[in-house]
Amino acid sequence: MKKILVSSLTVVLTFPAMLILAGQSMNHDDMKKMETQMESSEQQITHSAKGRVTKVDESNGVVTLAHDPVESINWPAMTMGFSVNDKKILNKFNVGETIEFEFMKAEKGGYVITEIN
Repeated sequence: MKKILVSSLTVVLTFPAMLILAGQSMNHDDMKKMETQMESSEQQITHSAKGRVTKVDESNGVVTLAHDPVESINWPAMTMGFSVNDKKILNKFNVGETIEFEFMKAEKGGYVITEIN
């Protein structure tokens, strides 16, 4: 997982430098295209964390977790809501229970749990 993040960041940070060294410049469309590619690759990166279930909102498909720090995205420990792709898995969450989970950035914003361990 860290290799994917490091590789993605290396590509993103190296590309503009390569253009400068090659004597080329980026126009607005090039920048937008690069931003879209960065967002797309960010949505594909999965992060792992451990947290305690504090609330399950079945009607909105959201579980609130008090999670430990997430090193892969430099997050401190905090309490936040995560959506789920399938509301049927919400019955696997029990308030007060500590779980290990994986999540990624959702297309429509926020974060979605992709796996419960």
